[in-house]
Amino acid sequence: MKDKNYVWNPLRLLSPMLNSEIGKLDEAVDIPVDASKSPDEILVIMFGKLIELTKFISVGFKSESDSKADLCDRLILEIEQLEVVSTSELVKGSETFGQNLFSTVVRLPSRVERIAVMFEHILKCLKIKIREGIPFSDKALGELDELFTVTTELLKNLRDSLLTCNSVILDHIKAQSVKVSELAEEARFNHWERLEKGFCSPNASTIYLKILDSFKQIAEYSTKITNAICSLEDLSS
Repeated sequence: MKDKNYVWNPLRLLSPMLNSEIGKLDEAVDIPVDASKSPDEILVIMFGKLIELTKFISVGFKSESDSKADLCDRLILEIEQLEVVSTSELVKGSETFGQNLFSTVVRLPSRVERIAVMFEHILKCLKIKIREGIPFSDKALGELDELFTVTTELLKNLRDSLLTCNSVILDHIKAQSVKVSELAEEARFNHWERLEKGFCSPNASTIYLKILDSFKQIAEYSTKITNAICSLEDLSS
C-alpha cells in the first residue's frame, strides 16, 4: 500500500535510478557542471550549491568580509549553467510527461535559478557594504543572521523533498517559506523604527532594504517550487 505521506516524483521517468550518492550531498562546491547527469540529479546539485552559497554570504556579513565573493560568483554561474542543462533535458523528454505535468516540471530548474539570482543581489549588497564601509547595527546583523539560518534550513528541506517527495517535509517547507517572508517584513519594520530614531544611516538603509526584498523573493520562489512538487501527484493521476 502506498504511503500517503509520499508524492510521486515524475522526474524519475527520465532517471529511474537516481544516483545513490546524490542523497549524501552535504557540500556541492566542487561538483562540476555535467550535462550527462539526469534532471533530478542536477536539481539536487543546484540546491546543494545554493546551500553553500547561502553559508558563504552569511559568513561574509558576520565577518565583514567578501573574501568568498569570487567563489560565490562561481557558484551562481554554475547554477545558471545547470539550469540550462536541466531545462534542456526536460524539454527533450517532454513527451514522457504529458502537457500538464510537463508544464509544472519544466519550471522547476528556472525557479531554483531565480533563487540564485536573489542571492546574487544580496552578494552585491555585501560587496557594496564592505567596499564603502557601511555599518549595520547589531540588531540588523541579528535579523540577517536569523534570515540566513531559516533560509538555509528551507533550502536543505527543498533539496531533500526532491529525494523523498515526503508531504510532511513539503508542509514544513511551506511554513518555513512563510516564516522567511514574515522575518523579512518584521526586519523591515524594525529598520524603519531604527532609522526614524537616528540609529541607522541612510546609506545602510538602501542596501538593507534590498537584502530584505531579496529574501522575500526567495520565500516566494520556494513556495512556488513546493506547490509544484505537491501538485505532481494530482497531475500524474
